[in-house]
Amino acid sequence: MSIKCIFCDIVRGVEKAYTLYRSNGILVILDKYPVSKGHLLVLSEDHYESVHEAPPEVTAKVWLTASALARIFRVNLKAPGVNIITNSGATAGQEIYHFHVHVIPRWEPLRRFWSNRHTLTEEEAREVIDTIKDHTILIDEYLQALGL
Repeated sequence: MSIKCIFCDIVRGVEKAYTLYRSNGILVILDKYPVSKGHLLVLSEDHYESVHEAPPEVTAKVWLTASALARIFRVNLKAPGVNIITNSGATAGQEIYHFHVHVIPRWEPLRRFWSNRHTLTEEEAREVIDTIKDHTILIDEYLQALGL
């Protein structure tokens, strides 16, 4: 018996998501309920409940991808700040039990961490993808630097 997982459905193409990057077993999508413009999710195409379950090579690829995206936001797009976070377990706030990392550019000072959540519109999604897509080569460079 398999467990229903929205991220596995997105990986298989059963559910829709706005995809920024897909390669090397990694998928980067726009968060459906972003807290800021450009809020991304980096996930493994393979299902692991959380960071504590993912093997080291998967963990490395996900975190390197998140690091490359943080650099894109801070250096290329001039975001004043970026949060990179993962949750492991309900007590830590995990709601979707598929290993993923949030990359959240901060364009204004942080008030409350998850405040300003809204439903992603197609217009916002297209604008974010158009802004970032030409910079995603950095993800490949980061992964290649470690032979991943």
